[in-house]
Amino acid sequence: MGRGRFFLAALAILSVAGAIRVVLWRPYGLTGTLSEDGFIRLAGVVHVHTKLSDGGGSPEEVIAAAHRVGLGFLILTDHNSLDAKALEGYHENVLTLVGTEISTTAGHLLGLGMPDPVFRFSGDPVDALHDVRDLGGAAFAAHPSSPREDFRWTGWGLPGPWGIELLNGDSQWREAGWGALLKTAALYRLNPRYALLGSLTSPSSTLEAWDRLLARRDVAGIAGADAHSRVPLGRRRSVRFPSYESLFDVARTHVLLGEPLSGDAAKDGRVVLSALSRGRAYVGLDALAPAEGFSFTAVAIDGRRWTMGDTVAPEPQLQLRVAGPMPPRARTVLLRDGQPLASAQGALVATEPTPGVYRVEVRVPGWEIPWVLSNPIYVFPPEESVARAERGAWPPEAPPPVATTTLDRFDGRSGFGAEFDSSSWMNARVETARAGPEGRGAARMEFRLGVPRPDHPYVSCALVERRRRDLSGRKGLVFWLKGDRPYRVWVQVRDENPASTDEGTEWWFASVRTSEEWRRMAVPFAHLRTVNPNTDGRLDLDKVRRIVFVLDQGAVKPGTAGTIWISDLGAY
Repeated sequence: MGRGRFFLAALAILSVAGAIRVVLWRPYGLTGTLSEDGFIRLAGVVHVHTKLSDGGGSPEEVIAAAHRVGLGFLILTDHNSLDAKALEGYHENVLTLVGTEISTTAGHLLGLGMPDPVFRFSGDPVDALHDVRDLGGAAFAAHPSSPREDFRWTGWGLPGPWGIELLNGDSQWREAGWGALLKTAALYRLNPRYALLGSLTSPSSTLEAWDRLLARRDVAGIAGADAHSRVPLGRRRSVRFPSYESLFDVARTHVLLGEPLSGDAAKDGRVVLSALSRGRAYVGLDALAPAEGFSFTAVAIDGRRWTMGDTVAPEPQLQLRVAGPMPPRARTVLLRDGQPLASAQGALVATEPTPGVYRVEVRVPGWEIPWVLSNPIYVFPPEESVARAERGAWPPEAPPPVATTTLDRFDGRSGFGAEFDSSSWMNARVETARAGPEGRGAARMEFRLGVPRPDHPYVSCALVERRRRDLSGRKGLVFWLKGDRPYRVWVQVRDENPASTDEGTEWWFASVRTSEEWRRMAVPFAHLRTVNPNTDGRLDLDKVRRIVFVLDQGAVKPGTAGTIWISDLGAY
């Protein structure tokens, strides 16, 4: 046999042997005993897209896939949409919840556990956090370390008790590179679990960012599947890969419950979301080995017990315990304030921990990504616990500045008028006497927003003042605002820009949200942004040509009808 043929034969034998190894690979078995820590575990998947945004399957298809792989809960999060809300509830024993992935200028944000509002999210990260909060939901920064700059989270200094995704499927495959992805595609038919595990990369940068946040406040961490089951091939074509079932098998978020679920979907949904938001959960790489038995607790000498997401005061003989069945040779690492404190093969016990943030990573030799990532147990005396809670709470809102210049009192001499497209409607009578706070005048936007069509793609209703103004030296607008329900309204200041195709004006805008009670609002000029491709880069306050309050399909859902009132418009 010639050398060439020998080489080809050897290569073929090695390829077949490698393929057999991949086909036969199975998740690791577990050793050790189940911990009787008193908590019930429920495994689920968060961050899933359907055809309602850019996913490959219908919501019903996704729910069926979750049932086939045995998930306890599933959270759908289509982009900027809660249109699947009607499907919330139990389906084939899978508790299905509907949240959304909100696009903002600081990255993407998951909003979980809230009703579907009539308004749209504005794209401002502070607006998004406030919307999720005021709708009763919980927020998590999605794919915070994404290789894509427009996906990467930059809002690390934003206020509030938001959490983060510790793992994200989209970020993992983007970081892996094309070589690893081609390998994954080649091995996928042989063994989907093994193929997808091979594409995962270390989440070290996300964990470092998490530890920096944890130094100041409590921060819950979850796994984000970011499952699409769709790879686009150009603008119009795509391939269904990988399947939802295989993606749901890779990594799961395991929540810890004090008692079994009741079977009441609404009540059980609140219980699961509460566990996620407080960090009473851990991330398990279940494709590598089943993770449902992992346990991390703090135990007092008298038997009192705490788990992940809880705060406990230091006391004599307090123990931190890591237990449960684990893969052979699994290495448990206990970290304090992000630094390794102790490690062991399998179970681990640390006695009388000093104040700090304690979390656990369990690693299996030969794999870059941890098998388990725990949420922290916080060991702090009461005064430090209070300080951390204050740092993680919403800061009090400062009262809006006092107007130094009155622009419109809406008292019979208003310069504002109603303008709308041909498919929408507004009441032409704008001013309403004594409808404002304390019986003052107000402008009324009584509207019905039209529905876009292919031949009529843009719809809007607006209150427009077409008056030249010089607002030099002013810092922003201030006014009273009210709606018959919550809406988002664009506030626009249009300045002169001859290069712009919009009547020679450039549109600078921000969003405000109405409530059913009068609220005084301030819109700083420094917060206004533009998307004009011909921008001159600045808002010229000495050349203001329009002040506009706008409702369009980016502010509220098409077809929405209602009334908004504005009073005492001024500048400060």
